[in-house]
Amino acid sequence: MSRRPWKGALGTALGMLCASTGVSAGPSWELPRVPASAAAPAGVGAFSAMICAACHPDIAREWAASTHAHAWIDPQFQAERAKDPAVAWLCDNCHTPLARQQAVLSAASPTGDVRRPTQAPNPDYDPTLREEGITCLTCHWRPEGIASINPDAQAPHALVYAPELKSEQTCTVCHQAVARVGDTLVCTFDTGEEWRAANPGKTCPECHMPRVTRPMAVGGPVREGGRHLWPGGLMPKRPLSPEEQAMFADWKPGARVRLSGPASLEPGGEALVGVYLEHAGAGHRMPTGDPERFLLVVAEAISADGRVLASLRHRAGQTWTWWPVAKKTGDNRLSPGESRVMPLRFTLPDAPSARPVAVRVRLEHHRISAENAAHHNLRPEVYPFHRVVQVETLRVDVAPGAGPLP
Repeated sequence: MSRRPWKGALGTALGMLCASTGVSAGPSWELPRVPASAAAPAGVGAFSAMICAACHPDIAREWAASTHAHAWIDPQFQAERAKDPAVAWLCDNCHTPLARQQAVLSAASPTGDVRRPTQAPNPDYDPTLREEGITCLTCHWRPEGIASINPDAQAPHALVYAPELKSEQTCTVCHQAVARVGDTLVCTFDTGEEWRAANPGKTCPECHMPRVTRPMAVGGPVREGGRHLWPGGLMPKRPLSPEEQAMFADWKPGARVRLSGPASLEPGGEALVGVYLEHAGAGHRMPTGDPERFLLVVAEAISADGRVLASLRHRAGQTWTWWPVAKKTGDNRLSPGESRVMPLRFTLPDAPSARPVAVRVRLEHHRISAENAAHHNLRPEVYPFHRVVQVETLRVDVAPGAGPLP
């Protein structure tokens, strides 16, 4: 049975935010993003996103539809976490980053043994707050008040100008996590380094929090801010309502497919169609993050009478063996700027009833393999583990007198 990598952020990126958050330096899995000593921001009086929603309803609605809001209740995450409870604490400081979200506060042991951390019951634990996962104060808590990207913002609560919210360091605390702490205990989230290697000229929030002009709070001035949807590959942790789907209407995928080939041939002519899989502008490899994610391209040439004349399948992703030693065995993900082409060849039928031929290509984004989805007892009707990203069709028909293929 395959072993999955743990999703604890086993890196050292937390130190990048220490100066602004007041959290002491150390590996990001070692301490909560918002420490146990944190007080609720002055003028707010609580930590819950529900309090924020009273004055920031539009932003709160976006957050509630995001995968961040479902980081704790994610069924796949819970199944992975339950595999080995002794090391489950490694996951919590990214999936429930506020100390008050954790029933037990854990810290690395002096010996470094991750199975024997220093632990203590948390008297301030809030089980309702835990359900919020990556909640508002994950990014917006500061010892002096609520972090804002606007230096002149005013609010009935304390504010702190925090330009670092626009930088990659806000995201790489958890989205850059590569480490091995045992034969089968590995973390492989390398998005931050992929972004650095690509050097796209934009930070994570510039792409993942596109600008929108609106009041940031009820009764506030109209100004520019970021959307709080973070769609990424648009792989929600549950089926979205029609209202939530509408929020993502302008989402653009990080990969795309297209077809190139002859629109017409003489009967019996040989068609050569190029099936292209292209990186569409993401600032990292596609797909990124969880090593089980993969893109699947499925193309078919289907005659008018229903026969499949040619087909191809192409998988783009990582491959791993998890037992007895976790090891990456392959990686053919799309690099920034990459375009790859796969040939699809078929003969245009002579019989009129078999024409035209429809060449269809479908791009799917898979969160998890069918094998591991079954292992986790995940059911697609309640936990979508793949989605169709794009479908394109090319029609090939008869053109009497057409010349040979170029």
